[in-house]
This record gives sequence, structure tokens and C-alpha cells, in this order.
Amino acid sequence: MKRGLSTNVVIIQDTMKRDYEHKASHWKAWTAKHKILERLFDTYEKSFQKLPRMLLVIKDSNPGTIVTWDQKMVDGNKTIFGRAFWAFSASNDGF
Repeated sequence: MKRGLSTNVVIIQDTMKRDYEHKASHWKAWTAKHKILERLFDTYEKSFQKLPRMLLVIKDSNPGTIVTWDQKMVDGNKTIFGRAFWAFSASNDGF
């Protein structure tokens, strides 16, 4: 799965049918794919929690790099990620 992160659900279904003679529903194949992705890369929530630190490391290790991200507070205590942007100093200097 790590080699084919963009593997289509239909391909997963076909592989299950060919290799295991089992007809997996679209929903089951989709769910299995997302469980594997979570095992490899954590959940969206955990990734979001790591984002500020990752962007800070990028900025600190590349002086002159511009870093910004948006987040929105909802329900008083829940934060929703909007978008992240970074531009490396070398790219900025080129323009």
C-alpha cells in the first residue's frame, strides 16, 4: 500500500477478488484503504496537531522562509485546519 498511496478502491476490490476470491464492497475496500493510511500516517487530527511544529522546523532550518497557516475555532474548543503555505527563501529570492 505504501508504494501505491493513490491506489483506487476498484483496484483494491479487483485484487481481493483475484487473490482471495472474495468480493469486497466498495465501502469495505474504501474503509480498509483509509485504515491502512491511518496506520502509516496517523489520523487527520494527529497530523493537524503536528503541523505547527513541522512548519516551525521548516522555517528554522531554512532562514528567510515564509510560513503561514489558517485555522478556525468552532464550538468554542475545536480547531479546524484551513490551509498551510510556505515559500523557501531560495524561491523567494528567485522572484
